[in-house]
Amino acid sequence: MKKLLITFPAVAVVLTGCVKQEDVDLLQKEIIQMKKQLSQIEERQKKIEEDLSRLSQRVDNVAKVASENEIQLQKLRSFGKIEETKKQNSTTSTESEEPEKEGEEKVKIPERPDELYRYGLDAYYKGKIEQAREIFEKFVKKYRDSELYDNALFWIGQTYYIEGRYDAAAKTFDRIIKGCQTGEILDCNKLPTAMLKKGFALLKMGEKEEAKRVFRQLIKRFPDTEEAEIAQKKLEVSE
Repeated sequence: MKKLLITFPAVAVVLTGCVKQEDVDLLQKEIIQMKKQLSQIEERQKKIEEDLSRLSQRVDNVAKVASENEIQLQKLRSFGKIEETKKQNSTTSTESEEPEKEGEEKVKIPERPDELYRYGLDAYYKGKIEQAREIFEKFVKKYRDSELYDNALFWIGQTYYIEGRYDAAAKTFDRIIKGCQTGEILDCNKLPTAMLKKGFALLKMGEKEEAKRVFRQLIKRFPDTEEAEIAQKKLEVSE
């Protein structure tokens, strides 16, 4: 529209026979400058999108590493109990115990919280999305007091998101947000990522303004996180 407003006077000048070479040169320079500015804007937007993609991947990787660290932490905390149990079992066991059947461990779903969680995470990264969701849903039902509770909820939301079921994903991520607000969830290490992913899901559903509101809340509450950095870039692209 701006370009038309600039070029139209040039046409009028030509038609009236009062054209000056200086005027034409000036208008051409302005047009060239506008084209340069437009090219720069497009280049900046392209760079922002590339940065967002890289940052999103980093957040996913961080989420995976954090989950694995939580598992290791729980293993360390329960290590003493496990060793004590082994000692007790060794004193009461007899030679008549049956050896484990080959392949039995592969199909048996673990019951310990850290092992069950790891089982679900392995299924997710192997692409077994429905199986992973079932395992994590079992986890959140059985282990509400676990430090991995919010992590399990997060991965349930991720399974919906990866399937394109954005409404279900947003609602699941919102369970983490509300649970942390009410104190129902005690360990809220996944809260920033849940807020970011809720915003992503809302954008996918076309709820742009609500997504921007979530991004702004995330930036305000967790300004020094990678999630906030991604949210800020999303806002820049959305404005």
